[in-house]
Amino acid sequence: MWNKVTDAKTFVLSRAKDSLHEWKLARNLQQTDFVPRQQHGNIYWTKPNAGRYKCNIDASFSKHLNKVGLGMCIRDEHGAFVLAKTDWFSPICEVHIGEALGLISTLEWVHELNLGPIDFEMDAKRVVDSFLSSRHDVTEFGIIIQNYKTLFRHYYENSTVEFVRRQANELAKVALLSTSLQVLFEIPDCIENTLINEML
Repeated sequence: MWNKVTDAKTFVLSRAKDSLHEWKLARNLQQTDFVPRQQHGNIYWTKPNAGRYKCNIDASFSKHLNKVGLGMCIRDEHGAFVLAKTDWFSPICEVHIGEALGLISTLEWVHELNLGPIDFEMDAKRVVDSFLSSRHDVTEFGIIIQNYKTLFRHYYENSTVEFVRRQANELAKVALLSTSLQVLFEIPDCIENTLINEML
């Protein structure tokens, strides 16, 4: 009887150890599989390479105001504030269309500034993926994307459009409350702490 109980305990313990080992292996595989996905788009803001600028773009949507607010912030290779702009349009639209229109507005504005090579960043993955895709899209969204591809080819030969997972839309929220577009020559209060922390 004693031997049967001991054998049963040994069997259960052995099965438990095997199960735990298999669970650890499966978990390690899941974590390994998850890491590359995190690398598509930075979580933290990074400075552009020497001699380049970076422009972060975001949009904010208000059903109550029936408006889309746009915020754009340009920084230099040291992460220092250069210029910012807020703008808005109405009526409100689908998010991906609003984000795409925000990018076109930014491209037109930055072109007038004639700054040189610039990297555009936004958290609108669908917009960035469509820009990088060679697929032809005949929807309203596709036509907007095609327009900004044309602008980009003409004026931004050495520049990039990138997806970032982290984006602060404080400027875009401020834009919703504005009556007209604003070009800001000093760091706006709403993003001052963020910019200073990211320069360190």
